[in-house]
Amino acid sequence: MYTRSIYSLALFASVASAQFWKDCTTFTLPNITGGYRSRTFIDFSGVTADQNAREVLASHGLVISDNGASGTDSTGVPHVFAPDNVALTDGALSLKVSAYSGSGNVLGAQVSTESQIKYASVRTVQKSSKVPGVREGNFFYRDSNAEIDMAILTSTMFEKSECRREGIWARTKAAEGGDKPTHRIFDFGFDPTEDFHEYRIDWAPDAAYFYIDGKYQGLITENVPSVDGHWMWNAWSNGDPCWSAGPPSADSITQIKSIDLITEYTSEVVGPNVCPL
Repeated sequence: MYTRSIYSLALFASVASAQFWKDCTTFTLPNITGGYRSRTFIDFSGVTADQNAREVLASHGLVISDNGASGTDSTGVPHVFAPDNVALTDGALSLKVSAYSGSGNVLGAQVSTESQIKYASVRTVQKSSKVPGVREGNFFYRDSNAEIDMAILTSTMFEKSECRREGIWARTKAAEGGDKPTHRIFDFGFDPTEDFHEYRIDWAPDAAYFYIDGKYQGLITENVPSVDGHWMWNAWSNGDPCWSAGPPSADSITQIKSIDLITEYTSEVVGPNVCPL
C-alpha cells in the first residue's frame, strides 16, 4: 500500500515515479531480509504559514504532543512540549524551543505518529537550528526502555564538550539490554544548519541501520527494540551540560521539509510488484 501526502512534487519526485510507488506491494531495503508493505510520504515544501499545523498534521496521521517532561538529574531544568511551538512556515514544519527566561519550564516541541509502528524505514529531511543548547531528535519510542534515536546536539555538532564528542548520535535501547543504551557517533561532513539533509533509520528485527543523505553510516545490532511504539520528531532542552546543554538564550527553530514513512514489516517478500528502495 502506498499513500502520498502531496503539497509539492518539485523537490522529490515526478508524477510518474509517484505512480510507480503506488503500484508497489512490497518495498525492500539493502541488508534487510523481508520487506515493508506501506509507504507514506509527507511533503511540507508547499505548505504556508497561514495553514493550521494541527489540522494538516492530523490529515496525515501525525499528532502534536502536549505532554510534559522534566529534567532527571540535578543539572536538569524542567521542560515541556508546548503545542504552540509546532507550526507551519512557508515550505517547512517548524519545531521551536523558546528562549529560556531563567525560570520555569523550557518550552520545546514534539510531533509523533498517531498509530504505533513496529519495524520501519523513516527518512526525515531536516535543517538544524543554529542556536546552541538544543537537542533535535528523530526517533522510535515506546518507553524509556525501547528506543531508536538519531539525535543532533546543537552545541556539539562540530566541537566536543567536556563530556560529549562532536557529531550526530545514533542510539538503541531495549528492555533486555539493561539501563544503558548502545550508541554510535557519526561525524558531519557538512553544516546541518545551512541546508536540508536526509536522516534515515532502517529498523529491522535484527539491527538498526543509519544513513545520512542516502549514504550508509553504520548499524547497531545490540539493544534493538522488538516492540511497537510511536515515531517522534522533537526539539527540546533541559540544560544538561552532558546532553542538550543550554537552555537556549534565543528562540531555536528546527525545520522539517519532508517525512517518508515505510512501514508494515513482513518477513516474506510476496506480491506481484516488489520495489527495491
